[in-house]
Amino acid sequence: MALAFACLLVGNGLWASFLITAGLLIGWEVFEWIIDIIEPSLNVTIDLVLGALGFILGSAVFYAFETGLSVIGLGASSITALVLSVWGFIDFRVKGYH
Repeated sequence: MALAFACLLVGNGLWASFLITAGLLIGWEVFEWIIDIIEPSLNVTIDLVLGALGFILGSAVFYAFETGLSVIGLGASSITALVLSVWGFIDFRVKGYH
């Protein structure tokens, strides 16, 4: 959702924002593979599907409300995404799932 807000706030169109978001989501999964965080295929698929759903939700909120609320949404969703990503990364490293 944070990616949708960010891409749309800087003036990218909907399709360009979707392509940027999809590229970053896939890039993150490749990064995890490179650093030896090997997830089951179902987890990778769920990550990508939830990322796409987050983009749809973020876009809907962006277009439904004024820009001020979108900036608040960007901040809230960015912090949430960052915390969850770091938490997952630390969990994989601590438990040795590679």
